[in-house]
Amino acid sequence: LFRSAAESGAVLFDRINFGLDLDARIAVVGPNGCGKSTMLGLALGHLTPTHGQVHVKAQARVVHFTQHHADQLNLQMSALENMMSEFSPGCDEATARGHLGKFGVSGDMALKPCAMMSGGQKSRVVFAMLTYRRPHIIVMDEPTNHL
Repeated sequence: LFRSAAESGAVLFDRINFGLDLDARIAVVGPNGCGKSTMLGLALGHLTPTHGQVHVKAQARVVHFTQHHADQLNLQMSALENMMSEFSPGCDEATARGHLGKFGVSGDMALKPCAMMSGGQKSRVVFAMLTYRRPHIIVMDEPTNHL
């Protein structure tokens, strides 16, 4: 059970039970304000249910691509510097360049300060960084805002 924080305290979710298999692909679709982001927040452990529990396997690698994903970047640093900083030690320049290149961030773009990149380019950098973790589950909340 999860109640809205609004004055009404309306019940947003009651008796939800679902699981994901490794090969599952799901989409949560609905009008603005219906609770999609809230449900994802509960599943990710960012919110606590009013009643009940959320269980996620301890071994599961879950990453979250938020609608405010650019906040995850140091905008003064380049894509390459962000990547190497996030995963050092263990991510050398060649490895970082190779992974960023898979997402269309290569050449001069990989060296440009993120503050100088478009929203779509920043999205590519963040998505590259998230996938470098080799996640089992990628949760994307409004991923097409800048693509």
